[in-house]
Amino acid sequence: MINSLASYFSFLSFRYLAYTTTLKSMLSQLKSFSLLFALVMGPAFLGMVLLLFLGLGKIVDSHAAPGYGAKLAVIYLLLESVMLWAMAPAIKNVQNRAFQRSLYKSSWRVCVDCKLLLLSNAWLIASLLIAVDLSLKQWLQVPHFILFMLLQWLCGVFVLYRPRALFYSLLLSSILVLLPASLTSLQYYLSFIAIFGCSILLPPVRISHKLKVHSLALFWLSYFIQHSWSLIWRGSVLLACLLALLQLIAVRNDFSDLVLALAFSVCVLLTSSLQFDCLAVFKKYRLFFQSNNQDKPFYLSQFLPSLIFFAMAFIVVISMLGTNLIYFFIGAVWSVLQQYLAQKKPAQFALVWFFITIGIVLLA
Repeated sequence: MINSLASYFSFLSFRYLAYTTTLKSMLSQLKSFSLLFALVMGPAFLGMVLLLFLGLGKIVDSHAAPGYGAKLAVIYLLLESVMLWAMAPAIKNVQNRAFQRSLYKSSWRVCVDCKLLLLSNAWLIASLLIAVDLSLKQWLQVPHFILFMLLQWLCGVFVLYRPRALFYSLLLSSILVLLPASLTSLQYYLSFIAIFGCSILLPPVRISHKLKVHSLALFWLSYFIQHSWSLIWRGSVLLACLLALLQLIAVRNDFSDLVLALAFSVCVLLTSSLQFDCLAVFKKYRLFFQSNNQDKPFYLSQFLPSLIFFAMAFIVVISMLGTNLIYFFIGAVWSVLQQYLAQKKPAQFALVWFFITIGIVLLA
């Protein structure tokens, strides 16, 4: 028994060390964004924390406007899922997963996964801090908040073990809150729980193995089908931002021009950053296409996914917020500029985007 406990704590120490090491490595890869974080995120950090708790307060006290609270909850779940997806390799220690299977019990791995998941889930920790402050009488008035915390935990578990089911769950939940339904807060969250439960039963859709890659277009299509999370997390962040900005416009209509400018700049940032993924693919397969005398077409084709993604994202922005079509042509030029920076000068990518965004916001 003592030896077993000692082995478990040794495994826990190993996983925590691997977790912190991986996080440091991931943060070091974001050095090109360090100036942007210092300029924007640093001064705004306290405000972001306050907004986090303010939004949670709206979710707790959503009896008067249950639909609004449900939309906020979906936004929180979307953003939480994206953050945890980025941290999932560190939480699961993916690099040494096979090594762990050969030495340690599966129950130990799951237990440590859950501990690191809770440590990483700042959104759930914030909800727990609010929950601790509630009295029993208040708890009886807001039973839906218990379900919301359960959903936050399920999002983390799905990120680690059922990412495809998480995609179905968030997609169907987003559709539900956008429907003109008149449900109570408890009914909304019970529906979310049912959606998360049923999503596990949905069969996976695999079409990449059916594609015969005989052109560059099919090559990129096959790649993004197999690596769909690079599109899903960007789409999730964009959708969450648009839902949040939509609620802001409903409260303060006089901010509509500013909100549209912000939505426009976020759209450009998320879509043009896809060039970093395309550049990595280009470097990986460059010699193969060069051997087939297709190096120049392959080089040019790497810019198309970001532009196509921008066009699709801009259509979503127009459908949800409505905007002037002149933004599309400005955004296309801006997106090409950001792609060039991602390709040639990645250290200036975030800085240029930041200053152009400031200019557009001031003109708005």
